[in-house]
Amino acid sequence: MKRVFRRGLLCAALTLFAVLPLGAQGFKTFFSAIDWSIRGSVLFFPEDNGVASAPMPILPSLGGSASYSLNNLLALEMSLDIYGNTYDYDYNLERVVPANDEFRTSFVIGTVWGFQPVFRFRPMGDKFTIRAYGGLSFDLRIIFRAYGIDADEAHTNSTDPEHSGYTGHTVGEASKEITRYFWSGGRWIFPFIGGGMDFPAFEGITLGFDIRAWFPMWRLWTGEDLPVIEGFRFGVGFRATFL
Repeated sequence: MKRVFRRGLLCAALTLFAVLPLGAQGFKTFFSAIDWSIRGSVLFFPEDNGVASAPMPILPSLGGSASYSLNNLLALEMSLDIYGNTYDYDYNLERVVPANDEFRTSFVIGTVWGFQPVFRFRPMGDKFTIRAYGGLSFDLRIIFRAYGIDADEAHTNSTDPEHSGYTGHTVGEASKEITRYFWSGGRWIFPFIGGGMDFPAFEGITLGFDIRAWFPMWRLWTGEDLPVIEGFRFGVGFRATFL
């Protein structure tokens, strides 16, 4: 996990210094070219696990972004979206699944860091801006044992063939499996694309919306036998940008 954070910081630093002008005047010019945004979204995590998991998670998310303008057409943007959900480890499927309260093992806070170029089009001048973007994101998950459950409690599984529910493991062991699964095999890497529009609202403030889709690139090398839709994500949201 530490190696992942170091790599993320290194990428951010290289991106920053690649566009950062030198000198005091350069710093002033650099920061004056940054637009800050806050965003509220609804994220959809499709799944097709039958009775092995909860229905598709539909999760509220808060986030923001910082965008550095290179010119009128192109900007470089770094974004962050935060969500939370309960999960379980299914020993029959050998993977993590979203869970209802009766089968929850861990509560996961996802911090989705995105790095992307943004193309901005203004076909009618200042009346509105169309944004199109795509890049690479990293879902750096923080995993807690679910609230109200002790680590030594017996772990239950909704798909146990004997219908007793007991898997022979403890909640603590299942929670460790969730951490191992999410942080191995590059399952935190998600290329994504998106688009949106912004409209002037107040002096120095625009209001707009975003539509985004994330792709589970890690499926290319993990070799898991997963439902077709598993791992994909979709989001819609509204944002305010401070110019």
